[in-house]
Amino acid sequence: MSNSEPNQKKLSKDVIRSENGFKTERLSVSTAELWSETAVHSKLLDSVLCLLTPAVVKSLPGNFQGITSLTSAENWLKTMMAESQLFVVQLSNSDNIVGFIFLYDGEDGTAHVGYLLGESYWGRGLATELMTGFVSWCTDYTESKQLIAGVEQDNQASVGLLVKLGFTLSEQCGDVDFYHYFLNS
Repeated sequence: MSNSEPNQKKLSKDVIRSENGFKTERLSVSTAELWSETAVHSKLLDSVLCLLTPAVVKSLPGNFQGITSLTSAENWLKTMMAESQLFVVQLSNSDNIVGFIFLYDGEDGTAHVGYLLGESYWGRGLATELMTGFVSWCTDYTESKQLIAGVEQDNQASVGLLVKLGFTLSEQCGDVDFYHYFLNS
């Protein structure tokens, strides 16, 4: 597949995008830099503790494991913000933080993407809505030509989501499969 071939499948047109994030029907997504003010930063740390449960981080790298105190949440947050462009995911009709997206700049026009949603938000179609909006946002607001997502093979929900969005399996490395998606400019 070349960069000019579309691999999008029914990406919603109902995504409102700006440089600092995007909104979908049920979600509002903003860069974590907008959360640096003391009052909202505290809410962000509390949300990190609530969201990074053992079930949520089961298939994620080691630095996501064992976040059980405000100090470990603060350290995790600093690391994520230093290593990636971190996005905070909220329900549009409330101020509840329900998840995160991580965008890591790669080489040769690639970007690595990761995401998570809190356990209580699984099974509602929010991950599909979130990643559909995110792919749309990346098309307009990143210089990347390709997104790459790594997922453990036993995480069938994420594998299914990536395939549904038009990501294609590109590499297998142990228990992790890597999927790519060519962005259309």
